[in-house]
Amino acid sequence: MKRQKGDFDMTMQEIIQILGGIGVIASMVYVAIQIRNNGRATRAATFQQISSSMANDWLSMACNPEMVSVILRGSDDFDALNRVEKARMRFFIMGYARNFENAFFQHKIGTLRNKDWVGISADIHILFSMPGISKIWQLVKTRSSPEFQAYIDAIVKAAQDVAKPTVRPQRKLKRSNPLKLRNLKPFSFAAPHAQFIG
Repeated sequence: MKRQKGDFDMTMQEIIQILGGIGVIASMVYVAIQIRNNGRATRAATFQQISSSMANDWLSMACNPEMVSVILRGSDDFDALNRVEKARMRFFIMGYARNFENAFFQHKIGTLRNKDWVGISADIHILFSMPGISKIWQLVKTRSSPEFQAYIDAIVKAAQDVAKPTVRPQRKLKRSNPLKLRNLKPFSFAAPHAQFIG
């Protein structure tokens, strides 16, 4: 059976369509791989930037004994600091809060992985659970986003609830019947055995 010219043309068109479809699929796969690689690179860069920033803060504090002393005293009792020390503590918390807020935001949008956020979140809980730090937070928190404020406020409240002393209700003492007391026989400490002698 002879192949018509039109039949041959249709076959070529079908082949071209198939090849075109394969090309589109290959392009989509390539784009997906590129997006995945870019996502990994972005997450790695984000974590590196946050980690480097915090590490630099820690190293700078370790090299400054005077600031370490201020932080230790201010973390326990902010009111015990003088005016200059209070200002230094506020700047310290403002800087840390900004780094933490950046990590909070990056985790929210997915550029910081859950397992990377766990360690940072633990640092946040430890820092803002301290009584002096929680007091400073009330002075500087308006510089942060409402969502991050709510996150830190919840940590502060939980720490304050734990720190509250537990007050047990006092049990009411039963009043003794004076009539019963009058009927008690006297007890001799000098001769206790006499009570049991018939």
